[in-house]
Amino acid sequence: MAEDDNNNTKRKEPDDDEIQKLLSLRNIPSDIADLTALTKLDLPDCKLTSLPSSLPDALPNLSILFLSKNEFTEVPPVIGACKNLQMVAFKGNKLKSIHPDALQPQMRWLILTDNQIEFLPDTIGRCTKLQKFMLSGNHLTQLPDAISKCTNLELIRLSSNRLEKPPMKLLELPNLCWVAVSGNPFIQNAPLAAEAMKLKLPTIDDIPEGEGEVLGKGAGGITRKVTRSSNNQVVAVKTYVGAMTSDGSPEEERRMALTVANKVPDNDFLIALRGETKESGSLVMEYLDNYHALAGPPSLESCSRDVYSCPHDYMAETQAVSMVTGLFDVLTQLHAHGICHGDFYAHNILVCKDDRNKVKLSDFGAAFFYDSTADYGRMLQRTELRAFGHFAKEVQELFVKSDEKDKLEKLVQACREDSASFAQVNKLWKELLN
Repeated sequence: MAEDDNNNTKRKEPDDDEIQKLLSLRNIPSDIADLTALTKLDLPDCKLTSLPSSLPDALPNLSILFLSKNEFTEVPPVIGACKNLQMVAFKGNKLKSIHPDALQPQMRWLILTDNQIEFLPDTIGRCTKLQKFMLSGNHLTQLPDAISKCTNLELIRLSSNRLEKPPMKLLELPNLCWVAVSGNPFIQNAPLAAEAMKLKLPTIDDIPEGEGEVLGKGAGGITRKVTRSSNNQVVAVKTYVGAMTSDGSPEEERRMALTVANKVPDNDFLIALRGETKESGSLVMEYLDNYHALAGPPSLESCSRDVYSCPHDYMAETQAVSMVTGLFDVLTQLHAHGICHGDFYAHNILVCKDDRNKVKLSDFGAAFFYDSTADYGRMLQRTELRAFGHFAKEVQELFVKSDEKDKLEKLVQACREDSASFAQVNKLWKELLN
């Protein structure tokens, strides 16, 4: 504490008791020499309901703050006062509202999954740098028109909310690429939605639950390699974590996986679906031996872009072009049926190490049905075309050096056209190849 020379009253320094108590939750030493060096703070499941008002002064360079599984009922205004805070997570709290002052221009990545938020304040329009916005599992009935000012927004998750109408202002955003809106009322009237409710996955009862080598982990769950006890068949089993993921509900993912298998059967670029387990409803799929993701998921730094580590000679040009063509065909077929993948990224594309002509599109956790004849449906196609354009550009820069480079550049540009559809651009791509 320090004395105020003017009135002899005491004022709190940035390292006051409240801040020290907060830091102690993560065993950060109370005598740390320079709190200004702290850039990331992760405080999950600490029963927190508020943050100290001195946070911006105490931790002036804080850029990442994770507060998942606490007991906040409002996103507090002090969040907006932290001038360098770019990534914030309040997943799985008790949020009902967002204080208007919590939303400021510095925010790039905001995670509010699995709460009870009923509306977004108009100050969301201040978030002109916002790139990723996670809102699945809330109580939103509409989005404010101010969302139209979030012109850098690229990825949004709105699954399992209460949206009664398509969020048209959102879908008009020029850089939006990855959208998830399953489990909302306006989607229930999509042509395939009623049909999908009647489809049933085969039940497989010879899968040992929770056992097997871990093949991968994601926001939605864990995928393991498991051997069936009845016939020694090796399969991949995806077990879901909780009732709500950042992409949406596991029930929606199971329904989408079954519908995709029904509408686009025996496609070499899709993973074959076997059924679901009797106990937990885990998805049972074909096991892919010696496959790995083409890229890693976005990092805290890259935010919305995948991270590639493969060398430039990892894939031959002919293989790269074949991969682009096959995956574009799959997406074109899906959109013809009114199905949007919602998470078309290289980290969801699996490539066989032994034969790089073998490629699979995975993870339908963000997928959803939509009405392809409606205005919002055409806008949704534009968003996923942009996502494919990013992927095609990455492939072009990494693996292609010959004349095919110009063809891929034309594909990228076509994917960015406002009036484009998958069918139109796919036709153009085939003409370029011929």
